[in-house]
Amino acid sequence: MSCPLRDDFLRDGFILLRGGIPLPLLEELRSGLAPILAHRGLGRIGTLRHQTILEPSSYHPSFKEFLDLPRLNRAAAAVIDSTDIAFAGLGVLIGSADHRVCRWHRDFKDGYPELPALLKRHHADFIQFNCALYDDLSLWVVPGSHRRASTPGESAFSARFDVVGFNGTYEQARAIDPDPLSGMPGAINVVLAAGDCVLYNPLLWHAAEYRPEWIRTTLHGGWRKTEMMYAFEAMRWGLEHNPWLLEPSYLGDAGTFLGPQLARYAEAVRHFHPELTAPAHATG
Repeated sequence: MSCPLRDDFLRDGFILLRGGIPLPLLEELRSGLAPILAHRGLGRIGTLRHQTILEPSSYHPSFKEFLDLPRLNRAAAAVIDSTDIAFAGLGVLIGSADHRVCRWHRDFKDGYPELPALLKRHHADFIQFNCALYDDLSLWVVPGSHRRASTPGESAFSARFDVVGFNGTYEQARAIDPDPLSGMPGAINVVLAAGDCVLYNPLLWHAAEYRPEWIRTTLHGGWRKTEMMYAFEAMRWGLEHNPWLLEPSYLGDAGTFLGPQLARYAEAVRHFHPELTAPAHATG
């Protein structure tokens, strides 16, 4: 039976869930992230993202509630076409104090050894999400680019920005092309209102703009089909980022959806990173 969410994801490489975060939880998440965001620009966290927010010292119960949202998790299971999915991290995208561009890229570049095999699959084994706590106009994508190798035009346009680096200033990028985001062939802007979520394939060409006047606080994480972690190195990216979750007692009851996902995550971490143990304060 056809599933509209999966069909759209397979075709375009992304889907939008309008109002994916309920308003009461949205307010709790903003409050929970306030201590992290207070350090923005003070040299204590990066200016564009904080890689993980589940460390016990920064954890807030709203993060677990978000990760266990039924609508979000059912959408992921529908897209992947399986409930056997694993946790794949949680960070926050926090924007920049100056005008910057996160250049056009695919998370696994052309020439990556596993890319041909990944492109032959059903293009729904690994989902990333951006869930906006405030209106977010940052993200740009090229719909459908996850299903094929890059076109010469896409590769050439991205390569022009090699001299700028991954997160260059807008002025540097604009000196190379007057339209560093919309100039990519086939590019569209994915506009999120507060509470919206976009689920996308990391093989999709994507980029982002960061303006200092935008209050960007966007949760960033995802899921992967469990068996794919054992089949592809690409599906194991980031397993080492959350060692605290090897002993997740500080979370309490992890929930109907998150609980099994964390168990699969921990099993993979122990398999591929046996040297890792949970920090002592994780159970304190």
